[in-house]
Amino acid sequence: MTGRTLTTLLVATALGCASAPAVPERSAAQSPAAKPQGSQAGAKAAPAPAKGASAPRTGTAAKSPAPAAGAPAQAAAEPAIPPRAQRLFEEAVRAEEEQKKLKVPPDWPYLERKWRAVLDAAEVAEARFNLGVALEGQGRLDEARAEYARARDEKPGLRQPAVNLAVLLERQGDAAGAALAYAQAIRDFPEDAVARARLAALYRQAGQLDEAWRLAREALVREPRTVGAYRVLARVALQKGELDLAKLVALRAQKLDPEDPELPWVVGQVLARQGDDAGAQAQLKKALALREGFLPARYALLDAALKKRAWGTVAEHAAAILKVEPQNAQVQLVHGLALRYTGKPDEALAAYDRAQRAGGDRIAEVHLARGVLLARVKSECVPALKELELYTARAGPVMPEGSQVMKLQRECEAQIEEARKAAEAARQMQQDAAKPKAAPAKDGAGPAKDAPR
Repeated sequence: MTGRTLTTLLVATALGCASAPAVPERSAAQSPAAKPQGSQAGAKAAPAPAKGASAPRTGTAAKSPAPAAGAPAQAAAEPAIPPRAQRLFEEAVRAEEEQKKLKVPPDWPYLERKWRAVLDAAEVAEARFNLGVALEGQGRLDEARAEYARARDEKPGLRQPAVNLAVLLERQGDAAGAALAYAQAIRDFPEDAVARARLAALYRQAGQLDEAWRLAREALVREPRTVGAYRVLARVALQKGELDLAKLVALRAQKLDPEDPELPWVVGQVLARQGDDAGAQAQLKKALALREGFLPARYALLDAALKKRAWGTVAEHAAAILKVEPQNAQVQLVHGLALRYTGKPDEALAAYDRAQRAGGDRIAEVHLARGVLLARVKSECVPALKELELYTARAGPVMPEGSQVMKLQRECEAQIEEARKAAEAARQMQQDAAKPKAAPAKDGAGPAKDAPR
């Protein structure tokens, strides 16, 4: 959200001018972090990638990695797995599958204990990898990285550790390092589809749409059910304005992974551009129903609510975003504006204060919002005029819509001057009332005069 957007929004809503502008859409690549491949239950020389693995994303907490079902098979050239370790491995897999059937968040500490029990019985590369997934699910990234590296070293033919090591680089914001790691995984495992889909997503985020499209297509040639590749194709089509194609690809991908919130988000973006606001709202709400913390849908719904000046809804979505991004100064400011229009001026002022702290007092529009509230709602023109003067001093050249701000300044100055004159007149009246009055003259009083003779 730019300063100009905020200025136009504040002037339009606070001063009753033109309709509020749209909030720039939040890219889906800016929200949930990359999701690693799930636990591997097979010990094949070249196991297939986990079904429905998510495309790389950067930002806040990742969606829980989902383990794959099965039991460690024994390749001819590999040492036999002891029966006890085999039994414990199968028990761990069943535990994961039971949690999936219950549709509850994975109990990562419990699964960690399960996989450690397997490794206490015998060294199994797949169990080592699955332990890394459980550690990553708990946010213990350094420990997860160590387990992935050990699994890769113990069994170089196991592809998933290489991909998940690249995912960890993404989660740390190292997109360049992740891209190199994915490219190396593709060279080491030419038939791997997941690494191609993830690398395609990175190319799309960097604006290299043709390369992203090529890699995504290559991923689907190798594994037609790679949802991450479909997601990239849908996003590339959306960015190129090929709306019908984007919608078609997203709907096809939803059949493979109906739990992915990004897919209805894409459909919602398509419908919004096609003028179907009701349909777009339904798809965005569906995305939130799938994952409440999916910020791209929140931002899109916030934008729609701002356009309609539905302040209660604006407050709802802004508050939800701030739970994830409490230091987002611009959203704090918009939240304050919504609170003002829902009859909570004191809470709005508190939100403006938070916006000012979060923005390091670099957002001039905070002073505009605070000044408008003080002038229009609280009728406190002296502090309001100070805020408006700070805004005009920091905002630079006055934009056309800023003429309304200057008008409010003149109104405040006039009110202050009127108040000053009224106070001066009142003081004068008090002073006049306090002056002692001259005593009236009495009859016959005064010096005696000579009587005429």
